[in-house]
Amino acid sequence: MRRILLSPAWLVGHLFVLAAFATCLWLGWWQLARFESETGGVQNAGYALQWPVFGLFALFFWARVVKAELRPPERDITPAGTPPPRVLIDDSGDPELAAYNRYLAELHAADTGPKRGE
Repeated sequence: MRRILLSPAWLVGHLFVLAAFATCLWLGWWQLARFESETGGVQNAGYALQWPVFGLFALFFWARVVKAELRPPERDITPAGTPPPRVLIDDSGDPELAAYNRYLAELHAADTGPKRGE
């Protein structure tokens, strides 16, 4: 486990998700008790089934967030020191489209060029 998951902000997140899960289970139990009472109905039974599902969704979502945080960043596949591949632009068609494609190629070159501090 990485230390970042034990930082104060992450601990608050862990506690929040556990509290949400516990609250959803309690609400499901409460709806089940309402269903079994004299005034209960089928709607209460449906809610009794839905609340635990909401709690499981909170756990599932939090597990995905933690997994994404622990995943190493993707590496650039372009070897260091090599220029990014050139983008070929077809100027034979619509001149507006060709101008737009040149603009996009410039943005791409600026985005894939050398980064500050390198």
